[in-house]
Amino acid sequence: MKVIVIGAGVIGLSSAWACLKRGHDVTVIDRGPIPNPASASFDQHRMIRPHYGDQRAYTAMVREAILAWEALWEDLGQSYFERTGVVAIDLGDSAWMDATVEALSAEQIRHERLSGGALSDLMPMLDLPPSAWGLLAPDAGVLLADRIVSSLATWIERAGGALLPMSLVSDLDMAGATVTLEDGRHMTADRLIVATGAWTPGLVPDLGTQLNTVQSTVAYIDPPDSQVENWVASPALFLMTNRSHLYALPPVAGTGLKFGGAPILKEVDPAQKSTVDEADLVKTLESFRPFLRGAEDYGVIRGADGLYADPMDKRFVVLERGKSVVITGCGGRMFKFGALFGQVAARWVNGDVSGSAFARWAAGQ
Repeated sequence: MKVIVIGAGVIGLSSAWACLKRGHDVTVIDRGPIPNPASASFDQHRMIRPHYGDQRAYTAMVREAILAWEALWEDLGQSYFERTGVVAIDLGDSAWMDATVEALSAEQIRHERLSGGALSDLMPMLDLPPSAWGLLAPDAGVLLADRIVSSLATWIERAGGALLPMSLVSDLDMAGATVTLEDGRHMTADRLIVATGAWTPGLVPDLGTQLNTVQSTVAYIDPPDSQVENWVASPALFLMTNRSHLYALPPVAGTGLKFGGAPILKEVDPAQKSTVDEADLVKTLESFRPFLRGAEDYGVIRGADGLYADPMDKRFVVLERGKSVVITGCGGRMFKFGALFGQVAARWVNGDVSGSAFARWAAGQ
């Protein structure tokens, strides 16, 4: 069966991988280079964690996601996962934390509650209030994102897949699985997978009512020398305040220390070239300073930004139309499920799962 995949981020490339594994003829099209260093999927590292508040289905889905990544590592010949553990720390969002405990317990996912001295011993670089407590998921950690998409692209070509970089789609017939490129070429497949992230509303306009296009900016941080080893040994972490959620990824496997979070999200027009705003980098670090020991000695090295299709209800969106399926609504939270979504997309191509079932599963229903 001939399959066209539009979009060479982690979802598109994972879908191509899984379809090639099932013997399909696969072509991947992207508006930029493949892999694209400017894409949202190309950051140094991403978190994989089962902490999802009352969205219990996504907590369960993380277990499936880890198995999917293990299948990918076998094909790539190398794992791009660092098992650092992930700690969520309650700094005011107790309802979210309590719901997370319930979900982890119900799904029998290994976790540990930490408070007081245990938190300080594990993360001595933090300055936390006495009331703070944490929730450690020891089997979670860090995915080395740019290495994953680069290795996927190489594997796809070696497996006989075709990559069409710098190929802008100008028209899309989802019912007939036909793609028209800006240079006038027409391509038709038996099945079409659309995984274009922030550019999805431009190709499928009626999805624009369900999605906001947002820019997320992260800051790569220079910690004081006295805290470098503590950060290297630290789990990845969430700081759950009553105003926003912040996260930090430790500098492992040659990556940098990265800070990000909800305060640095803003709606943008994907047609406009995105740039890193220095004020956003300052804002990111300032959001963390109240929780850092020796906070005055931290600085920003550089920033990185990514564009995302952010769903209103914070649930992933899958839409089947004719011979095509759209996978979107990442909002920056989908990378951890990349290999798993690719496997389910391949099952859809084979007719093993219906579009409606795919959509319900993706929405956590």
